[in-house]
Amino acid sequence: MHQEAFSVSVGEIRRIISSLEGGSEKPLMVVGTTSCRTLESLFWCGVKKIRGFDTDPSNLILDQFEWIPLNVGEGVPRVAALQALVEGLDDESVLSGKTSLMIVPNSYEFKVVDHIVTNFHAPDSTLMLLVSAFLGGGDKVKFVYEAAQRKGYRFLSYGDVCLFSRPGAPPLLSSGKKD
Repeated sequence: MHQEAFSVSVGEIRRIISSLEGGSEKPLMVVGTTSCRTLESLFWCGVKKIRGFDTDPSNLILDQFEWIPLNVGEGVPRVAALQALVEGLDDESVLSGKTSLMIVPNSYEFKVVDHIVTNFHAPDSTLMLLVSAFLGGGDKVKFVYEAAQRKGYRFLSYGDVCLFSRPGAPPLLSSGKKD
């Protein structure tokens, strides 16, 4: 997987934390696979910090499959991982680094992102692997992409976009009714 650089303000991470914590946990929706990969990478960088690994907030690094050994043992809540990254920093500070996080179906479980708005990707791309993992497997993506082709949707960077929800994610809209 190619390496991508990212930069996110501490203030923005704190706004995300605020929306995720408390009894009224809001679903987190991102636009684009880069945003998705960045937030998932920040989660794992936070886990690294909690587990005692050296993490420089101006040079965070996450290797391709580095999340696998970090995923062993007791799970770290997404809010705790993000809070660990911003602890002691002011809102104007910026978390930056590089990620090679490889998100693949049947092994990666999303930790932060609940919904993603993205375009229809090439079938042999790492972006398609991310979408397949997000939907819980290749069969679901195949069904969605075949339906999109039948309806004449456009693919790739200047094509149509879609909203995908991770299995088990909190709904974007609430009926307002209490169960």
